[in-house]
Amino acid sequence: MAEVKLQAKKREETGKGSARRSRAEGNVPGVVYGHGMDPLAIEVSRREFVTALHTDAGMNVLLDLEIDGTTTLALTKELQRDPVRGTLLHADFIQINRDEEVEVEVHIVIHGDAPGVGEGGVLEQPTNMVLVRSKATEVPTEIDVDISGLAIGDSLKISDLSTSGSYEVLTDEDTVLVAISQPVSEEELEALEADAGVVHEDTDEEVAEAAEAADAAEAADGDSDGDGKSGSDDASSGGDES
Repeated sequence: MAEVKLQAKKREETGKGSARRSRAEGNVPGVVYGHGMDPLAIEVSRREFVTALHTDAGMNVLLDLEIDGTTTLALTKELQRDPVRGTLLHADFIQINRDEEVEVEVHIVIHGDAPGVGEGGVLEQPTNMVLVRSKATEVPTEIDVDISGLAIGDSLKISDLSTSGSYEVLTDEDTVLVAISQPVSEEELEALEADAGVVHEDTDEEVAEAAEAADAAEAADGDSDGDGKSGSDDASSGGDES
């Protein structure tokens, strides 16, 4: 499993103002806790932290947090991001020991060519993450799922995984990881769309008819005004006078 050294600095102040200053200086404010230690407010380089998160291990990368000359082994427990930009706002780190077991989510990676897809079937992947338990240093980077034997109507569940003895999968064994479903007919698709309230896009002919109807209605409204001005124009004029 990937392990990355990450320089961290204690934050003497906490609160929104301190966090904003930390981010303005190119850092990510955070807190590290676990194993009975008092929560410690820290900050890490945003660039270095993002680089660490982009290793194969992703969020499960082991971090050697170097704080004032002391190294603390930790995992990223939670990230807070800006809802618009997606930039990191805050990070929670949990201190761990190398020989202890941890529970983390691991990505499912599909490989192989399913015959069912070649026959027109639809490949569905209801979930792409599973929860596993293993030693902190033996967390798998990913879990491979081979779909090369799947025909239309076939599926693979958690119980079908051939897992390594180094970790235990905790996700319910009946959870479907991947399935090859029968292609939906046009009639079935229209029925599904109707149930979901999906409105079909009008044809060119329907658009033209709607435009003509709108023009006719507008002309009728204009005739009823008498002076040829619309109600909105009158309202605007009245507003100017006031």
